Amino acid sequence: MKLTKLHIENFKGFETLDVDFHPNFNIVVGINGTGKSTLLEASKIAIGSLFLELDKIKDKISSPSILPENVRLHNLETQYPTIIHAFAEIDSELCTSKDSCSVEWKRVLEKHRGKTTKIQAREMSKISDNLQKIIRKNEDKPLPLIAYYSTDRFKKEKKDVGVTAKGSRLRGYYNAMDQLTNIKFFLELFKTETLYELQHQEKSIQLAVVKRAVEECIEDCAKIYYDVSYDKLLIDVKSANELIPFFSLSDGVRTTLSLVMEIAFRCYLLNPYLGIDAAKLTEGVVLIDEIDLHLHPTWQKKIVADLRRAFPNIQFIVTTHAPLVIGSLKEGALFNISENKLYQFQNQF
Repeated sequence: MKLTKLHIENFKGFETLDVDFHPNFNIVVGINGTGKSTLLEASKIAIGSLFLELDKIKDKISSPSILPENVRLHNLETQYPTIIHAFAEIDSELCTSKDSCSVEWKRVLEKHRGKTTKIQAREMSKISDNLQKIIRKNEDKPLPLIAYYSTDRFKKEKKDVGVTAKGSRLRGYYNAMDQLTNIKFFLELFKTETLYELQHQEKSIQLAVVKRAVEECIEDCAKIYYDVSYDKLLIDVKSANELIPFFSLSDGVRTTLSLVMEIAFRCYLLNPYLGIDAAKLTEGVVLIDEIDLHLHPTWQKKIVADLRRAFPNIQFIVTTHAPLVIGSLKEGALFNISENKLYQFQNQF
């Protein structure tokens, strides 16, 4: 799944906004308050339509809706309808055609105290229904990853971890669209898989997928493992030449490590039949607000390339304030938001 176009009307500060996305990497820049996060929120509601027909799991899986606070105000009056009109390329296994298919859908909030409609999202509902059928039949077919990371990522936690050593592929979508993250879910998964290795005397493919992604994204991490005796996730940090517990790492290292670990875990949970190559082969859309959050300039220059190398088939749509992140873009699209308008740089990468 790749988001190709987005059109929004009366969404927060935008009367209208149109954007054509690059299939690989998209960077949105602009000063504070111009609407970078707003574009990601609209994109989240759009791709979250993939969950419309999935089994709803309380506090874990739900399709995001247009909220009353999302409706544009003009002269203190709410402006309806609020529309999110999206276009995407979908894998053939989900659209039941021989090749990938183009899908178009809308989510609309028409009036005060109304509900976000899905009547104009029938095509996406069919895709969602097909996805649920694949999961129920346990078919070895690819499921797209979709995930959203706000600026509060990895700071606020869901109370219900709900981790199980084995379970439905739906676990790859748990809290994927939520403001509140569930990093404890994935840390606990690290623990259970380590115990699995000890009990069965065989390597966990899940851990192998995560460790490979971490090694490709974080050069300073020589080794990452769960120490049963200390009951902690430990990181062997090259520059410090010592073992450091996960929660004792700096904000920048912990945030980046958490992001990479979570995306890799989700790839494997959704597509376990891909084995060690799950992170490399899984497609989908990942939204990240302020990708440079807490990052040292050295990492700002390489985070785009690192994510592309670890997850080459994922479409990233990110915001940033960092010139070093912008300058590092080699293949993708760069957008600037100013005065409620979006401008695309003509020199495509």
